[in-house]
Amino acid sequence: MVTIYFDRRELTSNIPEALRTLGAEVHAGNLETGDYVLTADLVVERKTAADFASAVLDGRYVNQANKLALTFKRVVWLIEGDVYSTRTQIHPEALDASLSYLTVVLGQNVLWYKAPRRAASILYRMAKHASEQADFVPAMRKGKVAPGVAQALFTLEGLKGCGPVAARTLLEHFRSVHAVMTATVEQLCAVKGIGPKKAQSIYEGIHFSVGQGAPVAEVPSLFADAPATEPLV
Repeated sequence: MVTIYFDRRELTSNIPEALRTLGAEVHAGNLETGDYVLTADLVVERKTAADFASAVLDGRYVNQANKLALTFKRVVWLIEGDVYSTRTQIHPEALDASLSYLTVVLGQNVLWYKAPRRAASILYRMAKHASEQADFVPAMRKGKVAPGVAQALFTLEGLKGCGPVAARTLLEHFRSVHAVMTATVEQLCAVKGIGPKKAQSIYEGIHFSVGQGAPVAEVPSLFADAPATEPLV
């Protein structure tokens, strides 16, 4: 079974639905970076030709490309349509330079498609080729969670060094978020799969204290504009 995780904003593209008809198991959420996670090492950033041209025009694509490279070893840009035939006021040489930067300097791949069905087919094939040996859960947090276990997992996944798997393991071991929050490093280390380094990271994240007089920066949400849409199951 091919499993693909996608950002919930992609629901309107019809690609997730097309992936499901191809036989893929698809999961929606708020991905920390990228639009489709195919394996723990492979991510796809999807843009329309106009979106890509606009990102090149304001330089936004450089920041996105480098963020993707920080999290994943392999990055693919999947672009809908012809970037040279948009209404964006951008010189073709600027597009050439940007595509060259992505592929030569950063070592990222760029692919084109014409319709959602073709995009889904490309994603499905890439996931099938790349993820048969992988067993992972990407870093993602749902925008809406139900009370109870879902809310508890959501809270724990926000801790430094605590991904989806670690969050579930901790909740199963301690039975409550409060017990996790009050646990010592030694108690955290007693949990299966939680080593000393991860336990220390979680503990420090819980017990971090802002020094007196030190300002706390306001960090804007990466998903502030994401629509509140239920996950595709």
